[in-house]
Amino acid sequence: MPQRPDPSAGRPVLTPLTSPGTGTARRLYAVHPGALAPAAWQPFAGQLPPDTALSLLDLSNIPSFFTAAFDPRTEPATVGELAGRCLAEITASKPDDAPFSLVGWSFGGVVAFAIAALLDAEGRGGTLEELVLLDSIAPVPAFKRTDEVLEPRMLLDWFAMYLGAKRDRPFSVSLPPVAAAEDGLPAVLAAATAQGLLPPDTELAGLRKLYTAYHGGLTRNNRCTAPYEPAPLDREITLVKPERSLLPHSGDLGWSQLSDRPVRQLAVAGDHYTMLQDPRTAAVLSGRPADPAVA
Repeated sequence: MPQRPDPSAGRPVLTPLTSPGTGTARRLYAVHPGALAPAAWQPFAGQLPPDTALSLLDLSNIPSFFTAAFDPRTEPATVGELAGRCLAEITASKPDDAPFSLVGWSFGGVVAFAIAALLDAEGRGGTLEELVLLDSIAPVPAFKRTDEVLEPRMLLDWFAMYLGAKRDRPFSVSLPPVAAAEDGLPAVLAAATAQGLLPPDTELAGLRKLYTAYHGGLTRNNRCTAPYEPAPLDREITLVKPERSLLPHSGDLGWSQLSDRPVRQLAVAGDHYTMLQDPRTAAVLSGRPADPAVA
C-alpha cells in the first residue's frame, strides 16, 4: 500500500509571523497544535503591539507528530520530545539571555507547559516571562480521557466548531442523543447545508472523511498526553477560556493542579477556534488592559 505523503517533511517548525526589526521589545512564541492552518493566528498577530516579534512553533511540521494522526499504529512523539524540539528552536532563534513569553493553544498549551518545565529544570526558568494557555486541557488524571469514554455529542460539538473554523464561520448544531459520533454526522451535514456552511450537494462521505481526519488528530493528542505526568511548577499560569470552550463547565481545566500559584483565568468571546480573533486574547500578552480574571 502506498504511504500517505508527509507534508511536514522539510517544513520548518519555527516560523516568524511578525518581524518588527532589531528594536524588538518582546519575543513571543506560540505553540500551534495543527488542525487549522497557521493562518488562524493572523488576527491574533495583528492585534499585538508593533514591537512584538511573534514566532509560530507548528507541531504539525514535526513528522513523528504529524504521521501519528493518520496511522494509529505509529507511535507519536511524546510531550517531552515535542517540548524539547520546540525549546531547541526557541534557543536557536534568540540570544541566550533574551526573555520571552509562551502561548499555547489547545494541545499546544500542554507542550508550552512542558517547555516551561524544561526551562525550570535547566535553570533557565527566569527567561520565561509569561506562560499563557488558550483553552488547553491540563494533563492531569481527572482530565485524561481515553477515546472510548469521550461523549459522542461532545465530540460532534467540537467537530462543529472545527468545521465552522475551516469555513471561517461560526457553526453549531442541536443534536439528539447518539450512540456514536459518526451516527450524528447526517444531522451535522443537514445543519451545515441549511446554514450555507457547506454546498447543498455535499455528500456525507466527504464530511465523514473530514471527521475521520479530525478525530485522528484528537486521538493522536490523547495518546501523546496519556503517559505524561508532570509535576506542578512554581510559576503563574494564565488560562484564556472562550465562551464555547472545549469543556465550558470545567473551571480552570485542571491547571490549578499544576501550579503552586493561583491560575489567572480570562474569559473571552467565541469558541475554541474563533477565540484567536477576540482582541482580549491578544491583550493578555500585549500589556494592554483586558477583562478582569474570573474565578
